Amino acid sequence: MKIDPIQILLNPNFKASGNIFFISGNEKTLIDKIRDLLISNLTSENSTDIQKIKNIKSIDQNAGLFAKKTLFLLSETEGLTSEYLNLIDKKSDYFIFVSENSPKTNSVKKLFLKQKSVFLIDCYELDKDSKTKILNNFLNDNNINLEQELFWYLVDILDNKYMLMEEELKKIKELNPININVDILKKLVSKTSILDNKIFFSILENNETIISNYNEKITNPTDANKMFFTIKQFTNLIIHHEYQNEFESNIPKYLFRERKILINIFKRFNFKKRKLLINLMFRTEGLIRKNNNLSVIVGLRFLLNLKKIITS
Repeated sequence: MKIDPIQILLNPNFKASGNIFFISGNEKTLIDKIRDLLISNLTSENSTDIQKIKNIKSIDQNAGLFAKKTLFLLSETEGLTSEYLNLIDKKSDYFIFVSENSPKTNSVKKLFLKQKSVFLIDCYELDKDSKTKILNNFLNDNNINLEQELFWYLVDILDNKYMLMEEELKKIKELNPININVDILKKLVSKTSILDNKIFFSILENNETIISNYNEKITNPTDANKMFFTIKQFTNLIIHHEYQNEFESNIPKYLFRERKILINIFKRFNFKKRKLLINLMFRTEGLIRKNNNLSVIVGLRFLLNLKKIITS
């Protein structure tokens, strides 16, 4: 069975009538948010242990009859079959599988869609309808009234990535509602995805050009965060596709102008470089989340390290 992630976002006390969840998709910040909300909701009313494990092979099947209730957080779906879903569905424990889209997740999603007692939560960039629902909920919670024209303007300019949209809404929350107008919103919420694309697709330029472009376009933590998560969608394509024909077929159509550059970058990667790329993305995202005020510095260091991996 499929659950809309927006349904979980807008309902702080969301509870599903089941114990098995698969959170997937390609929008990492929304995936992380839904994971955290589910964990909080499922463990709020009783004493539940949380165990982070790799896959089902790491689960102790010999736990005692009176063992404490456990929420298993699994980072891989390896070994997951229809038979195993039926087995763990009978347990009192919770199971949350979290894995971004890859060729391997397609078959698992089909399993979850076939069974009514397990739940698939696909997380993608926010569309206009999702942003409308989130914005309405935010305005109601904070007793903010906007004129209709201003409301729809805000829907259009808010970021499509959940974490970045959340940051933008936090800035709006600090404003006096009387002072909210188009000019103020333009300053607070700036569309930088086009600039972010240009920064990534100039990654093969010399370091002096990269640094100059970065310093000109990235001036605050919000810009740096947007840049990182925009670039992440390109690096995910490289990480999740080993063969060039698969990679090319998954390049978004809107990148027709940059297609050749992206293929050229892909050709430079082997297994060793992919491993280095995964480590770089993981480290950088961790630094951004822990030290948001240092995001501008972290972002530049990330770009130069990315260029080093690509060209080495």
